[in-house]
Amino acid sequence: MAGPQDRPDIAVFDEIGAVAHLLRATISARLPPGMAYGHFELLLHFVREGDGQTPAELARAMMITKGAITNTLQRMEAVGHVAVLGDVSDGRKKRVRVTRAGIHAYNEVLKALRTNRISMRSAFTEGEFREALPFLKALRAHLEDGDPPLEPSAASR
Repeated sequence: MAGPQDRPDIAVFDEIGAVAHLLRATISARLPPGMAYGHFELLLHFVREGDGQTPAELARAMMITKGAITNTLQRMEAVGHVAVLGDVSDGRKKRVRVTRAGIHAYNEVLKALRTNRISMRSAFTEGEFREALPFLKALRAHLEDGDPPLEPSAASR
């Protein structure tokens, strides 16, 4: 009798989860004191997408609650990685800007990960990475277009 471990859809999600866990652990081990993984993720978002978003926009992009993004931004602002400024066109809103210190911190983490990145690139060809992308992108698009994730309940926070 075939079990869940024999289903390719479940096996794919198991592998994605394991890869995500290992990647997060590898990055977390190289973060400077006081920087949490969520801070690194937000800096990565700014590097890829640019800054200037509102906290609410960032919460949606990072798939976390508004309270969680507020906490993250306060901690990052305290160490100088971001600046939370008033919106010039709408005084009720705030806009988040990454600082030079934030970009520097992000780059330092990338430097600390250099050996890991070189090892990974030597273990797999560029073609193998490119072959994996269409499926992963389609899977993500399907999940994004599906039912929206449930808002975390107060009990789970």
